Amino acid sequence: MTIESSIAIAESPIEEVFEKLTKASTYERLMPKEASFRISDESNFSFKLGSMPVIPLKMERLTPHSQIILAADGGNVPFELKANLSKAEEKTQVQLVFEGDINPMMQMMVKKPLTQFLEALISNVQKL
Repeated sequence: MTIESSIAIAESPIEEVFEKLTKASTYERLMPKEASFRISDESNFSFKLGSMPVIPLKMERLTPHSQIILAADGGNVPFELKANLSKAEEKTQVQLVFEGDINPMMQMMVKKPLTQFLEALISNVQKL
């Protein structure tokens, strides 16, 4: 299952946005206000929204100035959350992509909340 967010523009240069997104502490600023957030170290964090279980993430792969891949760190559903970056003059375009191995029955239940979550994250990109 793949879900893509809309594209947001960060007012900072791509190098600066990439550097910020490689730090777990940055994701706390992107999270919706109602999320509880915990940092294990600068490459591992977890969050919880409402009745969802705690979701632990770790920095999996970094492609300088173009992509950051966060992967599920345990749990029942393997997935990745990708931040794709591209240069837009002196600004940076950011798009989030969720890719997970979710069975069709679960997809029907989680597609809408996941889409809303990605849009909540991407709407906070201007805070970078």
